Amino acid sequence: MKYLYLLLCVLVLSKPLNAGSDNIPNSQLRVTIQQKEDGKINRGFHVLELSCWDGQCSLSSVSLNQCMEAGSGNKAFYPKVQYTATWLGNLKVRNEGKSLVVQETSSDVFGDYVNNLRFDYESVAKDKIVNRLIDFSGAHVKKSALLKKVLTTNYVPLPKADQVIKLDCDVLLPGIDKE
Repeated sequence: MKYLYLLLCVLVLSKPLNAGSDNIPNSQLRVTIQQKEDGKINRGFHVLELSCWDGQCSLSSVSLNQCMEAGSGNKAFYPKVQYTATWLGNLKVRNEGKSLVVQETSSDVFGDYVNNLRFDYESVAKDKIVNRLIDFSGAHVKKSALLKKVLTTNYVPLPKADQVIKLDCDVLLPGIDKE
């Protein structure tokens, strides 16, 4: 009985086996990236925001400047928004020193993909929010069922904290479809 009580105390007072020992800081980190394929940087921009609170994280992405024919003869892009979260099961985040290592998984009509991202941040006091990104790296790996091969894309962050950039085409925005 004594050993059963001791075992019960150990189980109740310790973390569950699936709980990470990672101490994920409360954070809000943003970066704009471009995709690099076959040595060439694409013209599109992707604004990423990683937000973590009490060990739960979300990652949002807004894609800009992916210009294509808009039907009116002009080129335009439609802002593409994507969202993943630890509580949705499609995002994993762990803390490694002063880095948040992120794995985002999903699929689309072309196949399954994984985004591996590393957000390096500046440390802050215990009760402060991490919001200064000092380095970033990442890659996108897609297993294309359509092409029957694995595609890899590297992510290149913009080199300054804030930048004004002129886009290549107009933006196509949704509205109300009144007749």
